[in-house]
Amino acid sequence: MFLAVSEGWHWRYEVCEHADGYLVQMRDLETGDLDEDFSTVFRTMPVAFAYAEMSAAYERYVATEGEEEDAGETGLELATTERHFVDLSDRLGDSGVHGVMVAAWEQVRPPAKPRVIH
Repeated sequence: MFLAVSEGWHWRYEVCEHADGYLVQMRDLETGDLDEDFSTVFRTMPVAFAYAEMSAAYERYVATEGEEEDAGETGLELATTERHFVDLSDRLGDSGVHGVMVAAWEQVRPPAKPRVIH
């Protein structure tokens, strides 16, 4: 289930519920395809929201880097969202786990064996 969406220049950063916390995934705005290599799982919702906002702000900043009019505004936005993410991440002890690592853990996690009591 989607909880929040932040849009950058070419990508949409979606915060979704995940079995291990909150997943931030990246979706192409033109094609609607997910980038399988970019996903991060956070234990706390505020950090996941802040990460999605920071990622979108970074993308907007990079897209307007050559334009002097918009660069100052997007640079300030990026600095603000980055400070917010770092502060929340430090206070809550949640730096996130790359989605590829989560998928690898799920592959090697042995299935639970039912306990037999005699």
